[in-house]
Amino acid sequence: MNKRVRVQIFAITIMFLTAAAVPSIGQSLTFKWETELCEMTGTYNSKKVSKRRLTDTVKLMRQYSTLGLDTRATVFKPEDLPSLDLAELDAEYKRKSSEVASLQVIASPYWQRQQQAKLTELKQSYELSRATMRAYTDPRALLEYPGVDQCKTKYARPLVTGGDALLNAWRIVNEDSRKKNADPTRLRKEFEWQLASSDRMKYALVEVMAFGWWNCANESIDYVQYDGSQEREFEKQFKHIRRDCDEP
Repeated sequence: MNKRVRVQIFAITIMFLTAAAVPSIGQSLTFKWETELCEMTGTYNSKKVSKRRLTDTVKLMRQYSTLGLDTRATVFKPEDLPSLDLAELDAEYKRKSSEVASLQVIASPYWQRQQQAKLTELKQSYELSRATMRAYTDPRALLEYPGVDQCKTKYARPLVTGGDALLNAWRIVNEDSRKKNADPTRLRKEFEWQLASSDRMKYALVEVMAFGWWNCANESIDYVQYDGSQEREFEKQFKHIRRDCDEP
């Protein structure tokens, strides 16, 4: 091998070793997201986590996101009953559960559990909403809903039985509402007026469903808890973070 060839091989070897020792350009990137009070800018290693996973994880960890169900399942006035739409609820659940399932969150057991927890919350909320909406025309739908035996005893069975049983449940619900309201006298007078009305059974149905059954059964839903742990876990993906925060 002549001297010129040996020099070329040596130069190529040095170039290869140098390239292997230096991180590739673009490995450190920045990502921006917002919290309730701050605009965050973090520097992350693009070889360890992708921008798509960071973006999807932010969607999942936002407490007030678009991933919850918005179709209302209760009404506050009898005249609003026709606005309840089961088809709308079914379509929204299908769309949002599919959206959550397709999120490419950070590949870790923590975020996989968070994703599954959101899917569970959506499913339970959907099942409760659907049973509640059906119950306005067929109260027995509440008895088919799994669990919440105490709620069934206090509210579902009077709704099924109707008559005095429903009126008594209504009175109890209204009295409980007065204890929490800033103007209990107004609520009492309104209740007495509605009780004397020929539409009293409609008023009883609406109030017991919304403030009795729904409030009670809704407490059994496994809602994702937003306690700051999601943000702390998310920040572990970044080498440096800059915070631009409004005054609390």
